[in-house]
Amino acid sequence: MPDGKRPDLLARLLGVLTFVGGLAIIAFVLKLGYGLYTDPTLGHGLKPAKPTDPVWTGIVGGFVSLVVRILLLFLGSVCGSLIANKGLRLYVGALTSVQSASRPTSE
Repeated sequence: MPDGKRPDLLARLLGVLTFVGGLAIIAFVLKLGYGLYTDPTLGHGLKPAKPTDPVWTGIVGGFVSLVVRILLLFLGSVCGSLIANKGLRLYVGALTSVQSASRPTSE
C-alpha cells in the first residue's frame, strides 16, 4: 500500500479465529445431539423410581430431561452461530476499513 495504509492483520486473524471457534461450537453441539439420539436410554441420568411411586413419574421425568437437553442443544447451536457470525463480521470489517481508508471522501 503506497500511502502508508496497511491491512489490519490482527483484526483479520481475530475474526478468522472467532469464526472457527463458532464453527467448533456448532460441531460440538452436533456431536452431542448425535450422541443424544443414538443413546437407547434417554433418561440414563435419572434415579430409578421407587416401588411406591407411580409409573408415570419416571416417564414424565425422562421426558422433561429429554426436552431440557434438546433446548440446551438449540441454545448451543444459536450461540455458536452468533459467535461465527461475529467472527465473519470482524474479518469483513477489517477488510472494508482498509478499503474505505484508502478511498478519499467527497463532500
